Amino acid sequence: MATWNLNSLRARLDAVARFVDRTRPDVLCLQETKADRLSEEAATWFERSGYHVTHVGAGSYNGVAVATTGPQFDVVGSGAFDDEALDREARVLSVAVATPEPLRLVSVYAPHGRTVDHWHYRFKLAFFEALSSRVRDWLADDRHVVLAGDINVAATDSDVFHPDAFRGATHVTGPERAALVRLLGTGLVDLDVARWGPRARRFTWWNHGLGYARNLGMRIDLIASDKELATRLDTTWIDHAGRSAERPSDHAALVADFHHRGRGARRPSRPGVQSPV
Repeated sequence: MATWNLNSLRARLDAVARFVDRTRPDVLCLQETKADRLSEEAATWFERSGYHVTHVGAGSYNGVAVATTGPQFDVVGSGAFDDEALDREARVLSVAVATPEPLRLVSVYAPHGRTVDHWHYRFKLAFFEALSSRVRDWLADDRHVVLAGDINVAATDSDVFHPDAFRGATHVTGPERAALVRLLGTGLVDLDVARWGPRARRFTWWNHGLGYARNLGMRIDLIASDKELATRLDTTWIDHAGRSAERPSDHAALVADFHHRGRGARRPSRPGVQSPV
């Protein structure tokens, strides 16, 4: 499965097509689609490519989507949670997928926060608390849960290119990091950390310009699963082919490969995603 903040689906539909051609994920969580609804062109492309896709958006900001090779049901997104923090902006979409074992997928685009004295920072903390409560419920109801997206928090100083560059800024403050700890503490495993360790310095976001060439980045994109599903992880990897292309998103796609129950862990012969269940 994969997650990718596109910074506009309309602008990067061709990039999504190239990514899918390279990797063929069974699940693709998208963030910052920047659309009220999927365009006819995007909807047609997903259908022709063999994906069921659900999207929630509002205006030209935010927006999240989930594309799966299997049918989706029990869909709920921002605007339908009956929770101010989750409904205020189009930032969360949850779907269940028809697999042999119940599987819930959650695509998340966490608020930025802007500055620590801004209302959006307080909204960000409230968003994480509400999301943690919802994830706790999903974990109680569903056999497997995978949460993926742009969480806009760098978990540790190893997840930024240099801590001095972020002093006093959002994404690295104590309350934000504590909120992320509580989210994972509901019963989720950060799969990139599980595979590579907490000090791997594997970034998923770089500012436009020279930031990418100099690796001045942050790890703010996440794929996290329930503990049992995490035991089936083969590896995680970051799609630098997409990030280094012409006119890219400022994020790279993050991918997690799983193996089926009963099979030993193995590295795939090419980048791709197998059904985790």
